[in-house]
Amino acid sequence: MAEEKQKRYNPALLRLELLSQGIRIEPEFTEKFSGVLKEPLWTRTGPTSTGIDLKLEKGVYVSPPVEGDRFPYHYKNPPFSLSIDEDNRPVIKKNGKIIQRAIPFPRPSYYGKTTSQGTPMSKVGVVTGDFLAIAIDNRCWFWGYYKDEELTNYKDKQCKFCGIGLSMKRDELYRKSDEDILEVIDAAIDGGDIKHLGLNAGTFPPPGRGHEEYAELIKKIKAKHDIWIRLSIAPPREEKYIDILFDSGADQVGYDLEVYDPELFKQICPGKYEEVDDCVPHKHFNRMLEYAAKRGGPNRTYSILVTGLESKESTVAGVEHLCKMGVVPRLGIFRPIPGTHLEKHPVPTPEYLVYCYRHLRDLTMKYCVDSGCPGCGRTFVATKEYDGVNPVMPEITDEDLEMAGIDLQKVV
Repeated sequence: MAEEKQKRYNPALLRLELLSQGIRIEPEFTEKFSGVLKEPLWTRTGPTSTGIDLKLEKGVYVSPPVEGDRFPYHYKNPPFSLSIDEDNRPVIKKNGKIIQRAIPFPRPSYYGKTTSQGTPMSKVGVVTGDFLAIAIDNRCWFWGYYKDEELTNYKDKQCKFCGIGLSMKRDELYRKSDEDILEVIDAAIDGGDIKHLGLNAGTFPPPGRGHEEYAELIKKIKAKHDIWIRLSIAPPREEKYIDILFDSGADQVGYDLEVYDPELFKQICPGKYEEVDDCVPHKHFNRMLEYAAKRGGPNRTYSILVTGLESKESTVAGVEHLCKMGVVPRLGIFRPIPGTHLEKHPVPTPEYLVYCYRHLRDLTMKYCVDSGCPGCGRTFVATKEYDGVNPVMPEITDEDLEMAGIDLQKVV
C-alpha cells in the first residue's frame, strides 16, 4: 500500500528533461531491440527526425536526442539512459536508477520498401510519433533556390537554425513526386503506422509561397483518404492564397514566427525579416496569421516559436501574442543541427523549459486556445495525455521539480 501511494516521476516533466539533456542508449537495450524499433533518420535534418521515439507513462510522447557523434557539441554524458529491467521491459534510468517505463515505437511497416518509381519510401516520408512527416520539397527560397543568381549570393538569407538545404547533401530527394507521396501515404495508412499527416517544405517563391502547390496535393490526398493534414508554410503575399489552402481541405495551417524578439528575429531569420515582413518584424506574419485564424476557425492556424533562441520571458510574450489572435502557439524546442550557423548555440535548460511550459499551460487555458496535438508535439514544450484524452496540459508541480532535483529558484 505504501508503495502505491509513493509519488511517481511526472512524465510531463521527464519529457522536458529528456528534450533538454538527451538520452544514452545502453548496450543491453540495443542488443534486445536492434532491427525491430524505428531508428532515428536524418532525412529531414531537424529535431523531428533526429531522436528516438518513445511513449512515456500516461501516454506522453517524446523524441529525445541520442548521445553520439551526430551532436558533437551537445548532449554529452546525459543523466538519462534507455535500458531494460529484470523482466526485459524498456525503462528509463536517471543516474542509474529506474524512474519510469517507456514504450519504444516499432519500425514502420513500409521502411525498406520502394515506390513503383523505385524510390525508397523512407526517403519520401518518415514516421515521427504517430504521424507521417513529408517534406515535399527541400529547396528553399532563402537558400538561393528558384533564382537565377548563384546560391552563394543568397546564403546570408537563411534562417540560422535551419538545415533544410542540407537535406540534399544527406541524399534525400529534393522534390518528391505526387505519385511517390501518395504511394507512401497509402503504405503508411495500410500498415497502421500513422494517425495523421504533416507536410512541409522549404520556402517557395512569392507571391503564393507554395499555397497552390500544397492545395493541389492536399486535394489528391483527401480524394483517397479521410486523414487529418497539418502543414507548415511561409505566408503568401495576399489572403486569397490562404482561401485556396483551406478550400483544398487543409485541416491546420502554420505560419511560423520562429523568434518573437524583433531584434533577434532580424538576426536569426534575415530573409523572412527582409522579404516576408518588408523589414518590419512580424508585420506581414501577423496579418496573415490573423486572417487565417478567422478564415479557418478555432485551432486551425498555428505558429511555431523556436524555444531556446531568446529569453524565456520573450518566448512567453510571444505565446500570449499568438493566443490573443486565436492562433495555436507551438513551442518547438531548439535542437542544434550540425552544419548550421547555430550548431554550437546552447540548448535550453530544463528550468527554462519548465518556465515556458507552465506559462503556455496557463495562457492557452486563459484564452481557450489549444496547445497542440500530443503526437505532433514529441519535440515541443507542450504535451497532453495520450491522444488528447486530457484536453489540458498536465500540471508540473513544485513537488515534481524537487523530486527531479531541479532548482525552483531557476524556474521562477
